[in-house]
Amino acid sequence: MANYVEHLQPELSVNYCHVVVVSCDLPEVAGDFRARLGATFPFLCDTDLKVVNQLDMLGGSRGLYNVSRAVPYTFVIDGDRTIHKIYNGYWYVGRPTAEELRMDFRELMSPRKNWWRGGEPPPYARD
Repeated sequence: MANYVEHLQPELSVNYCHVVVVSCDLPEVAGDFRARLGATFPFLCDTDLKVVNQLDMLGGSRGLYNVSRAVPYTFVIDGDRTIHKIYNGYWYVGRPTAEELRMDFRELMSPRKNWWRGGEPPPYARD
């Protein structure tokens, strides 16, 4: 999370992009974490796991440590609220880097008329 705050947060406001964190922690814990990171984006709390259950984001382990926990997900969502990309995973392998999110935002923004100087979308823009 610190990587996103340090490398991505400064670019978000000038690029019309937003980040929202949804945590299963208590509001006090999430607020303290947000403050220590210096994050300016909102942290929402889902302590009763409503969102986690609605999106079927619980993962469980087997054996001695049979505990259901929310699997960390990252959703990249377009302005019309369609899901562009989903990342998931407990470890760093499944989580997006700041650069991957930057490229996702670039892909979402590139079809905009004001994205490319000259008024036309750039040649690499998606249809």
